[in-house]
Amino acid sequence: MPVSELFARARAERPGNLALVDATGPLTYAELGTETDRAAGWLRGQGVGPGERVVYAGGGDRTFLALLWAALRIGAVFVPVHPDLTDSQIDHIVRDCTAALAVCPPGAGDSARKTVEVERAAREIAHTPADHTAAEVAEDDVALLIYTSGTTGRPKGVVCPHRQILAAVRAVNAGLGYRADDVVLCRLPLSFDYGLYQALLCTLAGSALVLTSRGGDVGLIRAIERHGVTVIPLVPSLAQILGLLQKKLRRATGVRLFTNTGARPSPAVMRELLDAFPGSVFASMYGMTECKRISVLDPALYERHPDSVGRAIPGVRVRIAGPDGDTLPPGEVGEIVVRGETVMAGYWGVPLERQSRYVRRDDGSLELRTGDQGRLDADGLLYFVGRDDDVIKRRGVRMGLSEIELAAERIPGVYAAVAPRPADEDAPLLLAVQTDLAPHEVRAALVRRLDPARRPDGIVPLDTMPLTANGKPDRAAVALLLHAGAGTAPSAAAPTAATTVPAALTGSSHGPVAV
Repeated sequence: MPVSELFARARAERPGNLALVDATGPLTYAELGTETDRAAGWLRGQGVGPGERVVYAGGGDRTFLALLWAALRIGAVFVPVHPDLTDSQIDHIVRDCTAALAVCPPGAGDSARKTVEVERAAREIAHTPADHTAAEVAEDDVALLIYTSGTTGRPKGVVCPHRQILAAVRAVNAGLGYRADDVVLCRLPLSFDYGLYQALLCTLAGSALVLTSRGGDVGLIRAIERHGVTVIPLVPSLAQILGLLQKKLRRATGVRLFTNTGARPSPAVMRELLDAFPGSVFASMYGMTECKRISVLDPALYERHPDSVGRAIPGVRVRIAGPDGDTLPPGEVGEIVVRGETVMAGYWGVPLERQSRYVRRDDGSLELRTGDQGRLDADGLLYFVGRDDDVIKRRGVRMGLSEIELAAERIPGVYAAVAPRPADEDAPLLLAVQTDLAPHEVRAALVRRLDPARRPDGIVPLDTMPLTANGKPDRAAVALLLHAGAGTAPSAAAPTAATTVPAALTGSSHGPVAV
């Protein structure tokens, strides 16, 4: 069945249940269904047909969800894009997927067949007659393109067919157990799959989704209390914020489950958070956009195995491969390799033989080579050791460090740039540059080239850039150099905190600058 059937069933079976709360207010499944019918009519009025790509660069709200469900129902491909991306970044995605419609700033969507601004689209949808059209959609048809950064630094569209998305939603929920009476607080961007799948999971279970923004952190506990929130997907910074707020306020809540994927909160932070919310448990997960979710740790095992990311979800098999590709025995560290029902269909527009991540097996199925390092124990529990040395997650966004370096090196007067890996998702991201420019000039140029999540916290000028034996910039040596001088620099307490590095370590006449 198509993914849109999830919403059709929830709408039919639970029309009066709360489906969504956004900044505008609440919507039941019946009311969101009416919004979806209007969005379907609007999309068809824009000339969008089955198989055509719809790029949406708006925020996470009812318009996002109405267009998502409408696009899937009429057989189109929905392409969510973070609204903070620059026009040039959005333009790359619009061009790459040859979008029929781009709902985004005009300058970013020029190459689409048609471009409509986000606010105008929302106004027009509200006045469009309902359209109940439902296309014939095969399970192997593409439902979503989710763009993610790879080690090349160029965003690539992960091809997500209906079949794999449905398998992922069902398998993840088998581990998490979302229920019809759950209220899920989502502070994550819906343009990224961890946030997007909250909407899919809620629809599968008939749960309610409460959307909040980063700007409303002070009122989070009040929102949890007011809406009766029971489930909260976490990133490390949110775990810290909630723990501190609840430790101070000590309000009675019904939170029963915290989840996390990607960079995890520290055990100390999670202990404080679980203590602050009595009766709650923590489900740690591991996955990547290329196959959605790989493993889920049963909350009952967290205390005994806090470093594990759990067992493979139903329909997925995990092995640990050595440098030669052979499977390693339990306990040995190697590359995490995945196959099964949730492995997506590769990268958009890239021939399979050029896709190092996806490999065709003898039986015709795809195997995903994650590039991440990990190990399995004798009981089948997976332990994540580390990501590729280039790909990080920051502020909920998966990105390549090379994206940041390439953007800096495109600035006239910058000869080399190295962004060492931060210690964790919330740690400062520093950029070392060899340049004739002052740090503030580099900063100004990067603001025009990079969205906020990719902008470094500090620019550190170097007179010379350490090189490897083959003449390439040595990221490890740069990291040691910056770390040696970081003792007197303030640490970042939140993703938006700026960090500077003492000029004494740079050997440069220019001081560091916060970005």
